Amino acid sequence: MKIEKLILGYFAVNCYIVELKDLKILIDPGADFKKVQELLISNNTRPDLIINTHGHYDHIGAVPEVVEEYGINFYIDREEEQIVIDPEKNCSSIFGQNTLSLKTYNLISGADKKYFNRFEIEIIKTPGHTPGSIIIKIEKKLFTGDLLFKGAIGRTDLPGGNLSDIKSSLLKLKRFDKDLEVFLGHGPGTSLENEFETNPYLDSIFLDK
Repeated sequence: MKIEKLILGYFAVNCYIVELKDLKILIDPGADFKKVQELLISNNTRPDLIINTHGHYDHIGAVPEVVEEYGINFYIDREEEQIVIDPEKNCSSIFGQNTLSLKTYNLISGADKKYFNRFEIEIIKTPGHTPGSIIIKIEKKLFTGDLLFKGAIGRTDLPGGNLSDIKSSLLKLKRFDKDLEVFLGHGPGTSLENEFETNPYLDSIFLDK
């Protein structure tokens, strides 16, 4: 597996190009389509699909251009539909230069999950930051979107956020191997082991409140 990270847009979202043997995935192409395209061209590759961890503006900003250019499917959890179509809920009406309402998307189904499993891709629903947030496990790598940051967690005060839900979602991380490498929605990477040891939001003092 080959993973390349691009830091995109005003909010410095992490976009990942994940190249597996028979599948190439874009995760969270949030802005700067030309920057994404230039890297794809330099690598002589093209994506097969997009999977987004959630539907906030800073994570979906380049999705329409990618879909139009490459004619590929864009996958989100079904509860993110309400986010990607609504400029207020995806925050583009608050933070963006232009409002964003996506028209072309695929809601992840059971059949889609079976297809992804063929490539050792596991989709885990982790609401809290948004109702349909997901994390993506690919082999020994974990892409957490805005559920988890290095030493912190995602906000719950934006539309659709819920503190109780994000605590339940953080508890799901406990079932994974601590050696997993973690690729975050913003900021530098980390490991589950490091977060279990140092992140106060993964401590029972916070999770059991």
